[in-house]
Amino acid sequence: MIQASPSRARWAVGATFLLHGMLIGGWVPHIPLAKERLEAGPALFGLALLSFAGGAVFAMPLAGALINRFGSATLTTITGFLFCFAFFGPIFAPTLMTFVIAGFVMGMVIGSMDVAMNSHGIAVEKALRLPTMSMFHGGFSIGGMVGAFLGAALLKYHGEVVQACVIAVICLMMQFIAMQNYLPAAVDKGLSGSHFAWPTKATIGLGLLCFLALMIEGSILDWAAIMMREKFLIDASFAALAFGFYQGGMSVARLTGDWIRQKAGAVRMVTISALMAATGTALALVVPSPYVALAAFVFAGLGIGNVAPILFAGGGRLEPDAPGRGIAAVTTLGYSGFLCGPPLIGFAAQLTSLPAALFLTVIAAVIIAFYARTVDAADTY
Repeated sequence: MIQASPSRARWAVGATFLLHGMLIGGWVPHIPLAKERLEAGPALFGLALLSFAGGAVFAMPLAGALINRFGSATLTTITGFLFCFAFFGPIFAPTLMTFVIAGFVMGMVIGSMDVAMNSHGIAVEKALRLPTMSMFHGGFSIGGMVGAFLGAALLKYHGEVVQACVIAVICLMMQFIAMQNYLPAAVDKGLSGSHFAWPTKATIGLGLLCFLALMIEGSILDWAAIMMREKFLIDASFAALAFGFYQGGMSVARLTGDWIRQKAGAVRMVTISALMAATGTALALVVPSPYVALAAFVFAGLGIGNVAPILFAGGGRLEPDAPGRGIAAVTTLGYSGFLCGPPLIGFAAQLTSLPAALFLTVIAAVIIAFYARTVDAADTY
């Protein structure tokens, strides 16, 4: 691996976030199709989606330990390649059981890669002494938008096999280029004598807020397309645009987020952002037009976009001697929300309706705004 300068590593990490988002965005158009193929109701399908959560939550504390042992650059490289192959599992799973197994494996890879690339992002941010986490997460949002739009088009005109192969090959090539420009593994290897990364007292508050923030993102990821398809009776490729437009709003927010954070501070930024997310999501769920709903999803994405990056930055700074462990602790709780939230929405939808169940994400955003003062650690260097 070529040792790169912090400026080159900044773009390499951004590209890694982008390919991570592309793979997740490419999976989105398959979600309503998987639900229909497996002939599962909302509650059962929501329970099946819990396998992704189980894999991620199982792997995240281990990822923190592996980063401390081998460095975040090494783990980011390995998981980046693994994700490109794990991506195929849930798409082609023929039964509910194989879907659950494939989801668990994919969840492990997603969770490990998320911890690793955020840890390397913190290392780059420290080397540059500039806020960069929002830009990195902006890369994820752009990737999610591109993956959703490209995936929807390929799925519509060329089918599932071509769609999956094209997205996987693009991401494999991007990972190969990015890995050559990471910072050396030594920048965050072996900083702490304690490897394991369960949440500590210092990180539990940020972790709970991260749970809510990523619960919102995960619920929109897994259920927005289904909600649009069922409510407006549109095809799967059109329904997938909901997540694409949501990620578009998140992309704009995150690409400007580092500058806004320097001017306004983390606490004020999270407060306003969470209230925007609540407002936009509520509108998307009640408006009678699919086009107005898409516009509302853009506004909601503008709101939620910068919440998770600030929480991750805070987690990395609460444990300066082991940023990978600190981020793993926050993301262990956070990804529990990202991947446990959708099953919760599924159970609630079984009792009420899907739009009504998704109002839980509106409540979560209001709670984040109320407790935003706990994110002030993100502004320390």
